[in-house]
Amino acid sequence: MSLRVLVVEDEFIIGLDIARQLESAGFEVLGPATSVETALRFVAESGCDVAVLNVHLGGETSEAIAQELRACSKPFVVVSGDSTDSLSSSFNGAIVLSKPLPITDILAAVRRCVDM
Repeated sequence: MSLRVLVVEDEFIIGLDIARQLESAGFEVLGPATSVETALRFVAESGCDVAVLNVHLGGETSEAIAQELRACSKPFVVVSGDSTDSLSSSFNGAIVLSKPLPITDILAAVRRCVDM
């Protein structure tokens, strides 16, 4: 069984690219979810083994998703253009990657989450 990775990214083309790369690496991908509501539905209905979260999703943040993933003991990777100092404590302890970044960094971070 392949590991399920939830991709949360409000820029659909970027989310689709991340999803395709993860699928090519052998992961089962959920999403991309472009909103908090959609992402939380994926977590509740489908579950996931690990998630890749963009911090800013249009006019909202992925904080609620991070909190729900923590409640389910699921690891996640944070992708943001913000400095790590400005991130909410909901993202503490997660692997944080700064935008822009190569897809290989996301793949390596997802693999590290799975190996934890």
